[in-house]
Amino acid sequence: MTRLAIVIALMTLGACFQSHPQGQQELSGQDCYTCHTSNYEATAAPVHRDAPATYSTSCANCHSMTGWQPALEGLHNEMFVITQGVHANIPCQGCHDLSTGVPSKLGANTNCIQCHPDNMPLTTQHVGVTLFVNQPYVYQPTVPNFCVQCHPTGLGEQHPEPAFARTGNHAVVCGDCHDRTRGPDTKGKNVTCIESRCHHTVRATDGTNGHEGGDYDKIRGSGTDPTFCHKCH
Repeated sequence: MTRLAIVIALMTLGACFQSHPQGQQELSGQDCYTCHTSNYEATAAPVHRDAPATYSTSCANCHSMTGWQPALEGLHNEMFVITQGVHANIPCQGCHDLSTGVPSKLGANTNCIQCHPDNMPLTTQHVGVTLFVNQPYVYQPTVPNFCVQCHPTGLGEQHPEPAFARTGNHAVVCGDCHDRTRGPDTKGKNVTCIESRCHHTVRATDGTNGHEGGDYDKIRGSGTDPTFCHKCH
């Protein structure tokens, strides 16, 4: 059988080149398992056959076309939403770039900027937004996953105005209240009231109107909780 005939036969079957000659990729991108059943069954680090929901037989979901390693790591982190919204139904390697050589854990090898270019709509959405240590938002073309620093869930979450309105003395930029070095903003967990530019120390609040007596002292505690103000406000 000529090589052309082999290629046609493989294309008809939706399979791939068994030997993967250098520079050639599998043909269909869908049916790797047909030729690589033994590889799948024999894989022990981690074991694939016992967890087909995690390690499916669609090899190209987690592996590149040129080698088994590096590969993506099992189930997707539930924090980053891919079951619905704008990131749903995108192929794994549509976001994860295996060529970086870094792991997929916590989105380390993700490439956001290929879908989120530095354009006017993106700039408009980030007016007044600050990054770490109160630096203004700047597009970072050399850091493909810089978006994850502020969007760990993959969502452009809106401020909960009904719960905490940014009006009056609180009409400030994000970084004045949110300390992103303390982790992502999940229900205000990275907010700091007492060490922000407004409530510099606990001592400045002690003894003022409504900030004295048993209830206040109990809520305040040692004063090390930077969000204890939220228990009353």
